[in-house]
This record gives sequence, structure tokens and C-alpha cells, in this order.
Amino acid sequence: MGESFGQPMKLELPAIPVQELIKSTTNLIPQRYIFHDTINASSPPCMDTPVIDLQLLLDNSSSSESLDELGKLRSVLCSWGCFQLINHGIPSFEIDKLRAIAKEFFALPHEEKQKYSRTVDWFEGYGSDTVTEGEPFNWNDRLHLKTHPLHHRNLKFWPQFPPNFREILDEYAVGMKKLLENLLKAIAKSLDVDENGFLSQFGEDGITFTRFNFYPPCSSPDKVFGLKPHSDVTMITILVQDKDVEGLQVLKDDQWYKVPIVPDALFINVGDQLEIMSNGIIKSVVHKVVIDKERERISVAVASIPSPDKEIGPLTHLIDREGAQLYKKITNYIALFLQHIARGERAINALKM
Repeated sequence: MGESFGQPMKLELPAIPVQELIKSTTNLIPQRYIFHDTINASSPPCMDTPVIDLQLLLDNSSSSESLDELGKLRSVLCSWGCFQLINHGIPSFEIDKLRAIAKEFFALPHEEKQKYSRTVDWFEGYGSDTVTEGEPFNWNDRLHLKTHPLHHRNLKFWPQFPPNFREILDEYAVGMKKLLENLLKAIAKSLDVDENGFLSQFGEDGITFTRFNFYPPCSSPDKVFGLKPHSDVTMITILVQDKDVEGLQVLKDDQWYKVPIVPDALFINVGDQLEIMSNGIIKSVVHKVVIDKERERISVAVASIPSPDKEIGPLTHLIDREGAQLYKKITNYIALFLQHIARGERAINALKM
């Protein structure tokens, strides 16, 4: 049986969302949002990972172009743990509609958004991120919704305004489910294992969440994090970036790199659970979000997570072929993750053999 862990530490929520906070204060940043670590000390270089073409990955003809693309995919997963994806099958007009409803939702009066507020002990809904008691808050507001399985949707958190919000999100979620399946199969092919190897660990009851992120501008962006450095609890996170404002940065070899905006691309990053399943061959990327001094930024992330009651672990074939087992099996990685991220630690290190 896999490892299983209990409840996280005591958590706190800000009294009001950041979007409302900046309306009621001057340029003075409340102490609970200030990080004393270096945040924006210098402008980092731009990451130079290859752009990956999904259609070439899915080509079953074993053409040289397809094999080259699979090789590029393996290389970037082993070195960066993230990449830009094109020809992903999600029409640009659907992505534009998603961005539009995100912008319209965060522009609603506070009283309307409050109807979908989260609580300190439940992650779904509108509000801010929880932190361990006494730790700094992230400079962001978000709307976090469960989209799959369908019978797990908590529609009380799904906004009714803008009027087409639910319809557009539902349509997008269908496309994301198919894209996730294709990505997991392509990643398995790039490692030369059964194409359903990772997909089977995700399972029929695998969960996807959609997180709408709103990062207000800040007069002192060198003092706050939009999201503090972390790796994701997911298998894979699929991100729609802001069309104009950068802010996402990734860590490689102790150097931060800014993630450029690539028109019509989706940004894909590996989470901890896929690193575990790959026995450490694929790397879960540490990343953060920095804030712009004058402009707001909106992004939409879709996260994929196996059901908490499903045991995950390294694929047997990868252990047999690549070497010793590096990670323990585990059930409910989310609980372990919450415990460690609350202390500023990486949960995945606790599973190393």
C-alpha cells in the first residue's frame, strides 16, 4: 500500500480580496502581503524551450517529423518540465471566450462575486489563496472550480454572471479532457512505455479543476508574489496566459526564467504526481508569478489530479528499464502536498526512496 497522510496545518484567508484591498488603500502594502525574500531583483532571461506540436506527436505514421517531435518532447520534459504547445485542438476563439468571461467575472461588483465565495476549509469558489497562519498572502484573487467528473461539480460556485459563463466553461472543459488524454498518451510514447500507462493512473475518476487567476497591479511589485515559488500538486497543468502581460517564471538549475507569451499556444507544466509516476525521469517544474506595477494580469489554469483514493507510483516498466525505484507509492498526495507547501517545502522530496 502507498503512503497516506493526514490533515494540513491551520490555514488563514485574507479578510478581503486583493482587488478590493487596493481600492481602499494608498500605495502602502499591508504587511501580510510582503515577502522578505528577493522577488524581482533583476530581469531574468527568457526561457528558450522548443515549441511542441501536438499534431506531430499524435501522428501514428512513425514519420521522421513525428519521431523528432517525440524526441523534443522527452528532452524538454526531462530538462525543463514545461513547454509551449501548439496545434493542440482548442480553437483560438474558444480561448478568447474563456479570457473574456474571466475578465467580465472579475469586473463584477464585489457583492456579486461574494455569492461564490470560498471558505478557509474549502478550496472551491471565489476569493484568495489560504496560507499557513502568520505567513504572507499571495497578491492574487481567484475563482477555483471543479470541472470533472461531472457529478462532482459544485454548481453553487459556478457564476451565473456573465450569463454565458457556465456554457463557455463547460465547452472548454470538454476540450481540456480530450487534450489531457492526448498529452498523457504522447508523454508515454516519448518515454517508450504503454501509451495508457499514465492515463490509467489518472483513472476514470480523475479530477480536473479550472482556476481563473486575477493579479492586480502593485505599486511595489518587488515586495509581493502573485504566487510564491512552488511546484504543482497535479499530473499536468494546462495554462492559458494573459494575452499581453507576462508574469510567470520557471526555475531551472537555480536560475529563474520568464515564460514568454506565444500567441495561440497553451503553456504546459508537469506536476509532482507525473514526476512520481515517471520515476523521476520527467521533472516537476518549480514556478512563481510576479506582479506588474501598472497592469492587471489574468490567466486560466486547468489542473489534472488522480482521485485522492487512488494509489499512484512509478510505472513498473520504467523501474525495470531505467534503474532503481526512486519514489514510494502514495495514496492522497494532495494531503501530503498541503502539509509541505504550508511550510515552504516540496512534498515530493518526502517520497524519495
